[in-house]
Amino acid sequence: GLSDPALEAQIRDRLSFRRFAGFSLSDRTPDHSTLWRFREELTREHLIDKVFEEINRQLEAKGLIVKRGTLVDATFLQARGRPPKQPKKGHQGPVKPSADKDARWGKKSTFGYKMHIGVDQAHTIIRRVEASDASVTDTEPADQLICGDEKAAYGDQAYYTHARQDRLAEAGIKDRLMQRPNKHHPLTPRQKLRNRLIAKVRAAVERPFAVFKERYGMRRMRFFNLATNRTQCMLAACAYNLRTMIGVLRPPAERRA
Repeated sequence: GLSDPALEAQIRDRLSFRRFAGFSLSDRTPDHSTLWRFREELTREHLIDKVFEEINRQLEAKGLIVKRGTLVDATFLQARGRPPKQPKKGHQGPVKPSADKDARWGKKSTFGYKMHIGVDQAHTIIRRVEASDASVTDTEPADQLICGDEKAAYGDQAYYTHARQDRLAEAGIKDRLMQRPNKHHPLTPRQKLRNRLIAKVRAAVERPFAVFKERYGMRRMRFFNLATNRTQCMLAACAYNLRTMIGVLRPPAERRA
């Protein structure tokens, strides 16, 4: 949750930050403009994706990605800038622009972005990340969150479509998407039970979002465009996966010993 100038100051002044980043007491440490340029370099041509993929390659080599199932979900992230006045339903005229040109209004009167993730069922390691403005529905990027090598895909009712059900069957992936009723076809008792059982499994996908918002300060995005905010989401996913790896390979009791 630190700004670039605040991170510059902490690396310069705190031994714990220097040690974590690999700097000795005599090393020069990066200033805030260097940190900014590094992030911009990661954003260009999606270089951050290669970093994320390499981390996950190493985690898979350690047997931490089991591929028993993928859990998909999305969360709203508020824009950094002050939101413009929300247009009324059916409004056709021009809307006052915001400082954040890529942010949009979504459901629940949230102005900003969405982070979409697909996590491995075993340890909630994040395997896929997508970012969008808040107006994008959960189901639109869902197919990109499913890797294709998992045995099952879990999601809430927002992800259920007949087309996606057919695609999962064709790929040999078990459909564990919660079914939704409509006015002509209410859910049967069997479907309701199925949804409850799926909900217990897919609930684990909320864990990364809780870490992002409570520990990483990501209730609100830090930048004024989608590309850089996407990089922030990817960096958060990298940090979360490394943090999860430590928790799995070295449980707290072992680390205290």
